[in-house]
Amino acid sequence: GWHIHDKSRGRSILMETGPAASVPRLAEDLKMIGAGEPDYLLYTHVHLDHSGGAGQFHELFPGTKIIAPLKGRTHLIDPARLVQASRENLGDLCDVYGMPLPLPEDALADPDLELEGLTIIDTPGHAPHHSSYLYDLDGTRILFPGEAAGCYFELDDGSIFMRPATPHKFYYETAMASLQKLIDLGDVDLICYPHSGCSRDPKGLLEMASAQMAFWKDIISALPEEAGTEEGVEALLRNDPALSHIDRLPEKDREREAFFLRQSADGYLGYVRRNADS
Repeated sequence: GWHIHDKSRGRSILMETGPAASVPRLAEDLKMIGAGEPDYLLYTHVHLDHSGGAGQFHELFPGTKIIAPLKGRTHLIDPARLVQASRENLGDLCDVYGMPLPLPEDALADPDLELEGLTIIDTPGHAPHHSSYLYDLDGTRILFPGEAAGCYFELDDGSIFMRPATPHKFYYETAMASLQKLIDLGDVDLICYPHSGCSRDPKGLLEMASAQMAFWKDIISALPEEAGTEEGVEALLRNDPALSHIDRLPEKDREREAFFLRQSADGYLGYVRRNADS
């Protein structure tokens, strides 16, 4: 997660914990940088790899107030359905993430809370409940898009790997409209992605993500009707230059991206077939 130390407003904010299994390391990292207990913890959406650590984090930092999309809050309080759905979609990866603990309802911030400097943007698509956050830190506008802008990695030579985050059940028009909201924010100084790094070219990367999503729609729509996930992945790897650097990613990231590339391709296949039948 990203940590914001806003000295001028006297507050600290943590952007997501990651899965349950990552919380002990996260707590050590916060201690190492002298951060102490964050005032607020923000979640872009309620998936195990982003918010699975909410309950464990609350046990360690009970004073931190948690901000999350309204429709996803019930899954933080009672994660049983989230765990079941995640198990169906992710299989054994759930065991790697670790099991979430229920979050006491009073750990959640008031839904109507407004924080000076924080803008919450409703960006469904990757998840039906998904928020992106724009934070003004001493005049620097920082965008935390969650996975509304896909997954991004910049290699040592400046090459970019980018992948849409479009798991089943995916709604193309909804996701594109959310991405356009982020583009329309205008002047943003920094974009910080949840699974990798940050960049000082938010506009360029957001427009790249939008073009890539449209390109994927064309590629998947052109596949034969009987094509499956493997054929979809092969077509995307063959045609999308933004995926061409997947083999140059660090091993752990490469394995993760190979897995979620299948998930994203499957989301597009489902979308194309639903629309073909309608």
